[in-house]
Amino acid sequence: MKRFLILILLFTCSILAQESKEYKLSDKAYGLAWDGVNFWYIDTNRRAIIKINEIGEQEIYNLGLANLRGISFDSREGKILVVAPKQILKLDPNSGGITDKISIPLANVAGIASVGNYYYILDLDSGKVQIYDQSTSLLIGGFFTDRTRPRDICYGRDSLWISDSADNSIYRYDTKTGKITGSIKTNLRSVRGVLLSGSKLWVVDRENKEIKNIPFIETERFIASGEEEFNLEVTLKFKLDSVSLSKAQIAILHPPSNEQQRIRGVKFTDTSYSPSFIQRNRVHLKKLSIEDLPGEQVVKYKFSSKNQFIKYYVTDDYLDKEAAYPNDVVSFYEKPKEDIKLTARDYLDLIYQARQTSISFSDFKENMKTNGIPVQSFRMIRFEKGKPKSIVDSLSVFLLGYGWIPIADLGLGSNTDKRYFEKKETDLILYQSLNLKNSISPVYFRKDANSEWENLPAEITYKIK
Repeated sequence: MKRFLILILLFTCSILAQESKEYKLSDKAYGLAWDGVNFWYIDTNRRAIIKINEIGEQEIYNLGLANLRGISFDSREGKILVVAPKQILKLDPNSGGITDKISIPLANVAGIASVGNYYYILDLDSGKVQIYDQSTSLLIGGFFTDRTRPRDICYGRDSLWISDSADNSIYRYDTKTGKITGSIKTNLRSVRGVLLSGSKLWVVDRENKEIKNIPFIETERFIASGEEEFNLEVTLKFKLDSVSLSKAQIAILHPPSNEQQRIRGVKFTDTSYSPSFIQRNRVHLKKLSIEDLPGEQVVKYKFSSKNQFIKYYVTDDYLDKEAAYPNDVVSFYEKPKEDIKLTARDYLDLIYQARQTSISFSDFKENMKTNGIPVQSFRMIRFEKGKPKSIVDSLSVFLLGYGWIPIADLGLGSNTDKRYFEKKETDLILYQSLNLKNSISPVYFRKDANSEWENLPAEITYKIK
């Protein structure tokens, strides 16, 4: 048994608080567990398990068995579980000694999670989660992960979480149905172990030999991760044709701040523009006077945006409940000519089929309009490696009983699951429509306080700060 001090890259307080720190690991680290005080992982080269204590020391327990991969902590028994070919080992976390062995008919296991009276075992040969019943000592079923290279499994928040080194993402599964209910993007290149402890998600990054904390947001509707921050300065050029601008108003629509992107610090160079609202949307508004002149107008403003990578997964809970469109989406759809009663499942099928058959977003939108599905159009900047790549049109649709979901691209890509939608952190929405009509710019004008707002065309340029 050897003891040596590891490098703690970010040390602010005790590991008991599980703050975001990164711990240096050995060359062939695999799996991850937490016993309430210490991290544990496997060193496949040494054929050992290694404990990292609260002051950052590592302690090695040599087991001498080949192909060790799965490691977990069974809180009911207070034991460390380690999976070797055709056996599960139970270890005392104080001494590292083996207290029990369980035979299993699986030779190539990637991970194990203890849930009540069951062990959920990740079988590498089949990519299947096998369920082992401790009371009968039998495999009683399971489900296929449908992942290319699943690497580890853990349990938390009533779900199973599986790491996949093919795309270095973490996938959340329903324990009863085995269906994917969301995923988290890590932005790493060689993910192995995965651990959900309280509100913290930890992974083993084999390439950088570190344990890393992956920030994410989880709600009933989505999981968000992979944050990017952008700082933009926008210039708008547009024309006012009115001879007299007395009592007229100009409103500049802010980029939307929502669950996909959080807009902060919107500041206008012209201080005569002040914060206000149009139809619950944030704007900067200017009240014009007789001193203001018609013709070309130039407005500059800047803002910052923190964008999340969000994956939405529509579960049966939403598809099976009765629902009606809320009042705030009325302006985003038209009732079909025929009074046809459709369920949320029907609408989900319609959206899926339209994504496959539509040749453009305008074609897709017309399809949604015909079927009475609310649509909100928007224009966004698509970034690549921190640099703007293109300006594209896209939209969100409102799924009955679920809410707004993004259709960033019509193509389904590699994911053909009709319940799955995503919004990338590299897509920044500049402005969106206020109703079913497309907005041509974020600039709105009205002749006086009693007139309707008119959307004006504008030339838009921007700088990335």
